[in-house]
Amino acid sequence: MTVCRYDIVFVADVRFEGGTSTALAAEMTAAAREGWSTGLLMVKGPILGLPFPVHADIRAHLDKGLTERVDPAQKVETRLLLLHHPGILINPLQPRPAIDAEKVVIVLHHPAVDRAGKQQYDIATVVKHARFAFGKPVLLAPVSPVVRQSLPRHLPQNCALLEEDWHNLIDLDDWPCRKPRALKMPVRIGRHSRPHPQKWPDTLQQAKAVYPTDARRYEIRMLGGEEFLQAHYGAIPENWKLQPFGFAGVADFLADLDFYVYYHSEAWSEAFGRAILEALAAGLVVILPKHFEPLFGEAALYAVPDDVRMLIDHHIANPALYAAQSERARRFAVERHSIARFAGRITALMPATVDGLPSPTSLKPPLPSRPVLFLSSNGIGMGHITRQMAVADRLPPDLVPVFATMSYAAKVAVEAGYQTHFFNHHRAMGADTKDWRSVFADELFELVSHLKPAVIAYDATAVFPAIADVLALFPDIYALWMRRPMWREGHRLFLDLERAFDAIIEPGEFAEEFDTGPTRDVRHRAYTVPPVLHITPQDRMERDEARRLLALPADSTVVALQIGSGNNFDMAGVRTAVMDAVLSHPDTVVVEFQSPIRAAIEPIQPAGPRHLVREAYPVFRYSRAFDAAVSAAGYNGFHENLLGAIPTLFVPNEADEMDMQLSRARWAELNGYAWIMRRDTDLPRCRDFITRLLDPWQRRHMAARCAAIDWQNGANKIAAFITDHARLVRSDRKVVD
Repeated sequence: MTVCRYDIVFVADVRFEGGTSTALAAEMTAAAREGWSTGLLMVKGPILGLPFPVHADIRAHLDKGLTERVDPAQKVETRLLLLHHPGILINPLQPRPAIDAEKVVIVLHHPAVDRAGKQQYDIATVVKHARFAFGKPVLLAPVSPVVRQSLPRHLPQNCALLEEDWHNLIDLDDWPCRKPRALKMPVRIGRHSRPHPQKWPDTLQQAKAVYPTDARRYEIRMLGGEEFLQAHYGAIPENWKLQPFGFAGVADFLADLDFYVYYHSEAWSEAFGRAILEALAAGLVVILPKHFEPLFGEAALYAVPDDVRMLIDHHIANPALYAAQSERARRFAVERHSIARFAGRITALMPATVDGLPSPTSLKPPLPSRPVLFLSSNGIGMGHITRQMAVADRLPPDLVPVFATMSYAAKVAVEAGYQTHFFNHHRAMGADTKDWRSVFADELFELVSHLKPAVIAYDATAVFPAIADVLALFPDIYALWMRRPMWREGHRLFLDLERAFDAIIEPGEFAEEFDTGPTRDVRHRAYTVPPVLHITPQDRMERDEARRLLALPADSTVVALQIGSGNNFDMAGVRTAVMDAVLSHPDTVVVEFQSPIRAAIEPIQPAGPRHLVREAYPVFRYSRAFDAAVSAAGYNGFHENLLGAIPTLFVPNEADEMDMQLSRARWAELNGYAWIMRRDTDLPRCRDFITRLLDPWQRRHMAARCAAIDWQNGANKIAAFITDHARLVRSDRKVVD
């Protein structure tokens, strides 16, 4: 294997939402500006238990090629290894990275002991695990005096402490200074932090002291509060404006403030305060607890909570004093924390390039190929495999999708060119359930043992115990459950098997507000993404080409009929009624699509010359050919028809084993995106429904509403998540329990 050489390799859990990741992103920016080659080895550490995606700033660096992804198995040589955050070394890194670093630095973003005297990590263990992983003595780089003072007086062997603190750096281009303006009542006081109890005052009374409630004089803007803060404090004062935590838009948020006030739990030790630095860079007058003074000096003001309001009023009454403090804040950020300082910091540490060795930028072998196993159950429709193919199609070439399914839709994965393994389901064979589970577990074990996938992505509602048993035998494989919402209550029992997976990913649902199923209460444990589509609306064939390929008449009104396989909910009466109603109108054509997993083996026989039967996959690719549609309200078809702006009459499959298609269709009708016709109550009025569906004015109106829906494809986000987690080292669990 060819050796890959870098100037700097960063090792970090890049899922952190706050200052650790933004500080790392700033260092990546600075290194790129210096022309240094950098690699990033991602770690799944023990601190974040929920499935967080990669921080947006670091994702942008990867997408732009400013840093390169490192695979744990790659042979890598680097002049300097920067490991960010000691928390990722609480347990050993698994597998051990194949990185030969000339120098190893651990950036300590967190104090070893908090203000309450509780140990956050053992520095001897952190150093030991760094030695195990990289085989070199380490340099410890505390980000602040707070972290430095938390370290033990006698450090363990094989480490040394840098003399200067590793202060966070900031790209000042991203944080312009607010424009000077006269203060007007009410003044705007703000703060920004992630929604965690440690980041906020302990009680509502304490919070009101630093964020005053007089709406005539003060408007409080809190970025990172929203639902969390309401749960934390209860009643929220009327002048507090709460906004959700986010990476984007923080600079604009700060530019619109007058004061920045940050107080937190008395037990919390803020290692540095990245959000505070950003406020200083914006030129805000910043007010903090006294213990921050060693960090920010004259750049900020300090007060006990009861004196904060008086300090704000004093600066309101003295514009010159306010302006001088604002200027001190910006100057502090420019002089002490600009990313321009990064070059000097690194040059002092980085060993010189050895003559005769290749340049770090000269050899960049491709990442090693990794299989990703897409596993799914039998399914009634095409939903599971279609969602999985939506993700698989968007993976990079070095990740190789392999499908394993119990669905007879397996043939669509084969036809798409994917290696596909078929498991027989016990219903199809009439097999004893207990015997089948044993055989299935053996088959799945053999497949996983042979394939050794980097990631297993399971898509289904039901989780078989055999799947959980097999996953437990391969703890190094990252396992995720792609679990669409809108469950019925009868499926609640499957939530107990969440623990078999490393992550739950929930594809989004336009009708989410109508979801009353069991996953609603556990959604906070999932990584939620927008609705997933295999084919995007803009990637569909043009109307004339689609009609030509489907052999549809060019000048007729075409209604697509796609009401499901009929495997578990008899739609025969619906089919007959819909065709009769549509064909009673002149110049109409019904194009009926046979499901690849339909119940009947014999092909559908056309009922007349204007009833056309076709088999195509994916049907949505041809959907510009349709003027209207009659469709079941399954996850895929529902979102495709809305986003494709196809005027649709939904006939929900209301079988007990299905998702809540009725709720989904009701939501669409109430919002003016579609109509609904229920099999058991509305069929006698089918002709009325079809007459409305075929009305040109109604169709134009509905298509326009659908075309205005704002949407991003969640398949891209899931593919990015899998790409990131396919090349992890892990320290989220002990080696020996």
